[in-house]
Parts: sequence; C-alpha cells; structure tokens
Amino acid sequence: MFSRLLPKQYGFFELFNRHARTTLDGAREFVLAVEEWPDKGDARFRCIKELEHECDSITHMTVDLIHRTFITPLDRDEILALISKMDDVMDCVETAGSRIMRFKIGKVPGRMVEMARVLAKAEELVAKTVEMLQGFKHVDEMRDMFKEVHRLEGEGDELVHAGVAALFEDHADDPLLVIKLKEIYEIVERGIDECEDVANIIEGIALEHS
Repeated sequence: MFSRLLPKQYGFFELFNRHARTTLDGAREFVLAVEEWPDKGDARFRCIKELEHECDSITHMTVDLIHRTFITPLDRDEILALISKMDDVMDCVETAGSRIMRFKIGKVPGRMVEMARVLAKAEELVAKTVEMLQGFKHVDEMRDMFKEVHRLEGEGDELVHAGVAALFEDHADDPLLVIKLKEIYEIVERGIDECEDVANIIEGIALEHS
C-alpha cells in the first residue's frame, strides 16, 4: 500500500533534464543568431521564443507535480527553487533576443557575441550537472563543473565591463544606441549569473543529499 504512494522519482528529474536541455538549445540558438545578425537570425530568435514557451510549460508541469505528489525525491522548496531559477536563465536568453529584434540593432558587438558563447558554455555545464543530480553519485565530478561555471561567470563580468566601456567610445555620437546595447549586455550578463545561481542550488542539493 505505502509503496504506491511513492512518486515515480524520475518524474521530477526528467522534467529538470528536459528544461535544462531546452534551455541549452535556446542558448546555442542565441549564439548562432547573434553571429548571423543582422543578415540572418530572425528565424533563430523566433525559435528561441518557442523554446522559452516550452520551458514555461515544463516549469508549470513541475509545480503541478509538486502539488500532486505525496512524497517528493527532494524537498519541495528545493524543487521549486531549482526549476524557478532554471527558468530565469531561459527568460534572459529570450529577452536578450527580443531586445535585439525590437531595438533593430545592427551588427552585434563582438564582445556581446563572446558573452553569448560564455552563456552557452555555462548552460551546457548546468545541463550536465542536472543530469548527474539523480542518485547523487557524481558529486566530485560535479564540483569541478561548478568551479568552471563560477570561472565563466567571472569571464562574463570582464566581458560586460569591457563591452560597455567600448560602447561609450565607439558610439559616443549615438547615446540611444549605447543605452540599447548596454541593456542587452546586462541581460546576457544576468543570464550567466543565473547559470551560476542554478549551479549553487544544485551544489547545495547535492551536498545535502549525498
């Protein structure tokens, strides 16, 4: 009788993995979009929007599963914190892409392209650690990945500082463009920061349950 009350534990972890993989797809599409923009990239930005909707659906499914599950494989607060913070990463990717299109940005600055690549690398590591979360058997390997995410966050900080400083030199005659690009830089930076936050949550969960 009691065993039938236990959740299918893979349900939550499957949703985590699906969300992480979808976000990684979005981050990779974002890299290609900013590399190709403005000649191409429209279709990629539209694809990112669809992926963001998919992530929202996965988040809602996860929250619904929390309410329907008697015993969860992680604390409910841990599950909610993790899926919510994962969703924040995808929101940043989609928002940055939307801003580039709506602001009718011309060529994307080189440092912003580099930041997009850093974001994709950080999300790739997040996706790998999410895969390792179930069973808590790879904590040592995960620690190395957490360190790399933290390093990438620092690299992102350096790029945004250099990129924003360059805006005031390269576009001193166009303050409106400076404002637009600065906002996009900060959104991409926030996406990298959110990846670090996800890594911190996963690290805390792994230490708690290993």
